[in-house]
Amino acid sequence: MANYLFSVVAAAVFVAFICAAAPEGKGVGKFVGFTGALIIGLIALSPLAGGVDEWMEGLDTDWEGESQMSAEESAAQSAEYLAYSIAQTLSEIYGLELEDISVLVYPKENTGAFAVEEVQVFLPTETKIDTAGAADTLTKLFSCTVSVEIA
Repeated sequence: MANYLFSVVAAAVFVAFICAAAPEGKGVGKFVGFTGALIIGLIALSPLAGGVDEWMEGLDTDWEGESQMSAEESAAQSAEYLAYSIAQTLSEIYGLELEDISVLVYPKENTGAFAVEEVQVFLPTETKIDTAGAADTLTKLFSCTVSVEIA
């Protein structure tokens, strides 16, 4: 903090000497005074630049971390999220335990983006629900082919 205050005071004294040495004219004196005021203002605001730099470095790190995820990792993460969403939906609609539901997601190959080819859902043997109706409901909700089986 002492270095900061010293640099502001030193710049103000230096600009004052320059303004005093500048010739008295219509344009020159005003230009030197304006330039000096601008320099002192920038020096006074210089601590803010360090905060912006730190903030921008944090943003760069966040973006780099996201962009380094491979397409396979991204597809696997999307498939895992879809599987969890389907299991959660089945659990809420039919009152099943989330741990009893097994969901397999088969993504389409070589599409350039995550797309689902098929989803298979396996329920415990003691489940007494209409598998065709559940499959139809899930297919409509998630806009992909879902098959439900009791295994």
